[in-house]
Amino acid sequence: MERIGIFDSGVETPEEIIMAAGFTPYRLFGDPSIQPEKANEHIPPTHCVWTRNLLERALTGDYGDLKGIIATHGCDRTNREFDIWVECLNLKFMFFLNSPRKRGEKPLEFFITDMKELILQLEETFGVQVSTEKLKDAINTMNEIRGLLKFLSELRKENKIKGSELHGMVKAAQMNDKEETLAYLRNQLEEIKTRNPFEDGKLKKVLLTGSDIDDTEFIKFLEDLGFHIVIDDLCVGTKYYWNTVDESKDPLHALAEYHLSKPIYSTKYPSYERFKILKEYAEKYEVQGVINIAQKFCEPILYEHPYMMKKFKELEIPYLFVEMTYNKESYKQLSTRFSAFAEII
Repeated sequence: MERIGIFDSGVETPEEIIMAAGFTPYRLFGDPSIQPEKANEHIPPTHCVWTRNLLERALTGDYGDLKGIIATHGCDRTNREFDIWVECLNLKFMFFLNSPRKRGEKPLEFFITDMKELILQLEETFGVQVSTEKLKDAINTMNEIRGLLKFLSELRKENKIKGSELHGMVKAAQMNDKEETLAYLRNQLEEIKTRNPFEDGKLKKVLLTGSDIDDTEFIKFLEDLGFHIVIDDLCVGTKYYWNTVDESKDPLHALAEYHLSKPIYSTKYPSYERFKILKEYAEKYEVQGVINIAQKFCEPILYEHPYMMKKFKELEIPYLFVEMTYNKESYKQLSTRFSAFAEII
């Protein structure tokens, strides 16, 4: 099936609309093994390293044959970079979806209106019809995927699945055909159910939060240093599957409600609303520490870090903040800091 790319730092793109139009939603991920040489011709070097990496891959054709791109209102960096994508890339379809920062009836109406415009432009560009029934079928499929991922996620606290394994599954779900994803997740779940819990030994249970972390190797790196990520607050994680869409309502209204009622993501404000969710996770999953990762120049995470540090100190939960470059070599340079944190907790 033909793919439409998703450039989204907050997983608020309604994949169901893309599916109902007859395409596979394909979330764009970076590649920390490459340098943003071509992207640096268009963007200052102090711009978010992750989004520069995505532009580099797009400019070099790493994403293959995409029929279009949908960018969704995330942080200011990703928003402004879409303008550069429009100028630099020759794609048949490019759309910027305004996902509101605020919550309430007016933002809900605004989001529904913008989704209707997205549908209209998809229909006119590709000669397709996005019907109510197709939307309902897509919502049903996505809800099943979300349910399976959440069930698998909960198996982390039973020591039947590691954070890196789940991260890889969520990433696959965001890139691949959804029917194939369903079959894949069902098979994975059946196999995991037969496992005996792994010995946690001296593994430290942590909550992982912060910027977009799309490199599964980084999660494995943390595990090798003695951490078990029993819960997370990531877009390649709980933000993608924690809730489901109400199938009894009008599809567009239900999709808008779903995205505007999800736990607030790190690119959105206010910070105290996000902290409520992190506090709930930390207490429910009895974490021994919190790791907050900021990709280099990730302004939202840098902004809220002092507040998060203060609040977790009040809870007497060890907290580690790390700013890192989106590059595999940087992992080795940070091993001492992570190891010291593991010893502390």
